[in-house]
Amino acid sequence: MKKFYFLLVLLSSLFLKAQTLNPYLQAATPTSIYVNWKTDGNTESIVEYGSSPESLTTTATGNASVFSDTGYPANYYYHTVKVDGLEPNTKYYYRVKTGALTSDVYSFRTMPLAGQAATADGHLRFLIMGDNQMRNVPRFDSLVSAAKRKIAQKWGLLADPSDNIALTVMVGDQVDVGTLDHYENVHFKKNKALSGYLPIQTLVGNHETYGTLAMQAYYDHYVLDEMSYQGISSGTENYYANQVGNILFIALDTEHTGLQQLTWVNQVLAAANNDETVDWIISLGHRPYQAEQYIGDISQWVRNTVMPVLVTSPKHILHVGAHHHLYHRGQLKNTPTYQIISGGVAWDQYWGMAAEANYEDVQKTISNWMYQIVDVDVNNGTFDVESYSIGSVYQWKDNELMDEFHHYKGLPAPAKPEIVNDFDGGDVELPLTIESSPYTTTSEELLNSTQFMIGKNAEFEILEKDVYRDFEDLYGPVGTQVDTSANVMEGVDITKLTIAENEIPNGQYFVKVRHRDRNLSWSEWSEVKSFNVTNSSFANTLIQLDTIAYNVNEPISVSFSDTPGNGTDWVGLYKVGQTPGSASPSLAWQYTNGQTSGNITFNGLSQVGRYYATLMENDTYNEIVERKYFYVGPFVTVDTDQNVYESGNPVTVTFANGPALTNDWIGIYKVGHTPGSINSTQWEYVYAAEGELTFEGLADGYYFVQYFLEDGYDTVGQKVFFQVGSQITQLAINNTIYNLNENIIATWTDAPGIIKDWLGIYHEGDEPNVDPLVSYTYFDGQPEGSKIIPDENMPTTPGEYFIVIFTDDSYNEVSNRVTFQILDDTAGLDEFSSQNAVMVYPNPVKAGEKTYIKCKYPIDQIDVFDMTGNLFYTSENINDYNFSLINQSLPTGVYILKIHSNKVYNVKVIVN
Repeated sequence: MKKFYFLLVLLSSLFLKAQTLNPYLQAATPTSIYVNWKTDGNTESIVEYGSSPESLTTTATGNASVFSDTGYPANYYYHTVKVDGLEPNTKYYYRVKTGALTSDVYSFRTMPLAGQAATADGHLRFLIMGDNQMRNVPRFDSLVSAAKRKIAQKWGLLADPSDNIALTVMVGDQVDVGTLDHYENVHFKKNKALSGYLPIQTLVGNHETYGTLAMQAYYDHYVLDEMSYQGISSGTENYYANQVGNILFIALDTEHTGLQQLTWVNQVLAAANNDETVDWIISLGHRPYQAEQYIGDISQWVRNTVMPVLVTSPKHILHVGAHHHLYHRGQLKNTPTYQIISGGVAWDQYWGMAAEANYEDVQKTISNWMYQIVDVDVNNGTFDVESYSIGSVYQWKDNELMDEFHHYKGLPAPAKPEIVNDFDGGDVELPLTIESSPYTTTSEELLNSTQFMIGKNAEFEILEKDVYRDFEDLYGPVGTQVDTSANVMEGVDITKLTIAENEIPNGQYFVKVRHRDRNLSWSEWSEVKSFNVTNSSFANTLIQLDTIAYNVNEPISVSFSDTPGNGTDWVGLYKVGQTPGSASPSLAWQYTNGQTSGNITFNGLSQVGRYYATLMENDTYNEIVERKYFYVGPFVTVDTDQNVYESGNPVTVTFANGPALTNDWIGIYKVGHTPGSINSTQWEYVYAAEGELTFEGLADGYYFVQYFLEDGYDTVGQKVFFQVGSQITQLAINNTIYNLNENIIATWTDAPGIIKDWLGIYHEGDEPNVDPLVSYTYFDGQPEGSKIIPDENMPTTPGEYFIVIFTDDSYNEVSNRVTFQILDDTAGLDEFSSQNAVMVYPNPVKAGEKTYIKCKYPIDQIDVFDMTGNLFYTSENINDYNFSLINQSLPTGVYILKIHSNKVYNVKVIVN
């Protein structure tokens, strides 16, 4: 018996050893790799490695950092060993040791040399995953397991993952909050099926910035400070560049943007353009380039500042985003650049949950949990991506291929199309269908997109229509299945464009078309044809500027369209405050020369100030368009010395490069307030081009500060947001006690105004940073308003709960907690309350609270009598199966409800 007991202990001990140490690989290079793991004690950090599982003859040692956090009283030992002196693109076997604990034997492969492949058949492959987050549900670990199965299926059941996949790229939100608990139990634990074989590189998501340790946990766990390219280092772990074979990864930080990061991007890109070993550039950023759900919740910095720089390189092929917990894929219109959202597995995001819009630069949005395998053939210049789904909360999928896209170098572009309509500049009436010639190509690539451009002149300087369409457009659900996506282009022939009746004004138009294949190559534009629209009742005379702010002496371009066509129609530039007339001459003017549409370029203006352009008819001062206002002068910058201020502390605002016009001012507004429609919270005039202002006495709240011109509400420069106080938002709910079938109505004021602010419900006593939530409900970033908590987000069991508002998809509480109770909707029913078909509850009920009535048949009328027969209340024409009474007018006592349905039911109710 003792021997048997000893054997059990030994086997248990061995099992524990094998399961306790789970190595995590990162920062791999051709000659080195970092191995990390976590223990509860003992700083010993040893990696034994070699060329075969039976020959782990070489030892590398490192150190362990000891971390503390909630639940970890200095017992979180994070081991780090750098294994270096390795051969490039070579497979090694290894295990890790701490004291008596030894891991299983794993394998890794060092990275290939610059420009070279990783596999024997000339390929370089990697996984893309993002948005782990969920601690207590098996989602991300399921995704990792599915990816491991797919790797085995594609390249051999007996092969190690490292034989065919070089690394895993993760695009942020790998934890829900920056705590040791989440790094151990979310990111590391859920990755362990692959993290011992494939090195992982990640980047900053918004959730990495939350929690008790926030970004410090990110810095402590990831080895990114050695990441550099061509000697160009970012000097921070927040963003970096990393070359693997012939791919250059540019990993951006979308949470901490600025000029320093943009300057670094320019340096990296310039070096890559001159590097013959780099064939492909992939950029990554947590907040995406575009999104069709929770619209606006993207990185405007990536979209408007970084992407225009990246696409100047012909090597840039793909931008990967995350943040939205779904998959989408699109492509930029004018460059062969794909952009995706990787398809995270965190909080549910399905159709109908938020503001949505169908964008032309997104070809498909799919509300599934997905990951990608990128496969680059180094020798043949091909780039393939497959995107696999494991489904959703509504249905599981077994590695279903949902999308694939590619780019192959050297393929011919599609043939130049033609406009087949025989226009010859003649008259046409609307509706009109414009048709291109059929798509043709000498490659095997299929048609992906068409672009029809309709202009007011042959140079297309003034556009009437620019219509870009893909052969498919997956947007919105199929019926009520919110995890599916309908093809809204099904049955549409994108080689034809129909202009509806009265859709455009009368006049002469010019049209051209081009075709794009699924290799993202455009054909040449077709030859231009023209037509003249007659008998259209649509008229839209307007002018527009090429921008709203110009530097001093910068040329000013004014476009005009649908003018009366008089030879002496004219465009004039005036200073704000001037009224066109002989006593107030324009600063500059030009005739339209009889053109109904065209463009006029004026020499720049030399004086800083506010101006407008206008269009006047036939040598008169009769303005026939809405004025277009613009500013001439330097571009102002405004900033605050902090992002978050403690209650009562002064707010310091600095400004620079201002025009210093008379009565320029800086105003502070509550988030959600519109300058001009509501007074500023505080404001000050400015009297110089640069300076500093101090604002005191701001109440707790969310604000923005902006520079305004000449006592008006015209602005230059960007809004800068800041916060005063910690708990600002005031939250209330419509009741304190609810029944299981009753909805909460939440009302709030002074919320941050961020699209992914949300209402969270927790069990009383739970801690949001640790314990699982009951439900979450977004409310479209409204600074104030109300929201009905939908049925599916209400608690399903009786008990004590609280509801609170969090900001920006985080666990940062910004409101008061409001407690409430859920009651069993069948509790307290008296002997009359279940008469075959009717239920009345709660019973007894407290004065002022609701009584709920459910009936198997539609209710027509309800009468309330006291015990002496006096009628207190009648409700008629109900015509519903459910009804509720508010008992605030009823004194305490016993009452009889007469419920008129398929028959009259009498129910006794007690009001306490």
